[in-house]
Amino acid sequence: MADHPSFDTLARSRAAHRNGQAREALALAAASYRMLREIPGAPRDAAIIPSWYGLLLGTVGSRASEGLALCRNAASELFWEPRVVENLARLELACGHRKDAVATLERGLAIAPDDEGLHELRAEMGRRKPPPLPFLERSHPVNRALGKIFNK
Repeated sequence: MADHPSFDTLARSRAAHRNGQAREALALAAASYRMLREIPGAPRDAAIIPSWYGLLLGTVGSRASEGLALCRNAASELFWEPRVVENLARLELACGHRKDAVATLERGLAIAPDDEGLHELRAEMGRRKPPPLPFLERSHPVNRALGKIFNK
């Protein structure tokens, strides 16, 4: 990471999160985000900071709409960075936007096909089974009824 002081605070936030200290991680991420905005000289890859802060804001801070806005903005600025894509997908998933999370992950995997973090998240999410009668729409009443019978 770069020499900007916000990256040190970001690293401490990630460590706190790994250690199960979610509130402390959120506070450190907020401090890192403030530093990024207030201290000049941030490198281009600094969009990872609002991405991480957005993820924690949405999951720990219960401010999903703000978190999604931060993550989406960071993903548009730093779309080639797998961690930014992963943070956005995780928050979309936590907000119940599974379809958006899958699309985000697919875009990320198209850019970084060998990234382990993206592959792990995709595996965690699982894949939908095909409908019982694939020639009909998934939402067709016959497919819905058969799906309920087969999946009991």
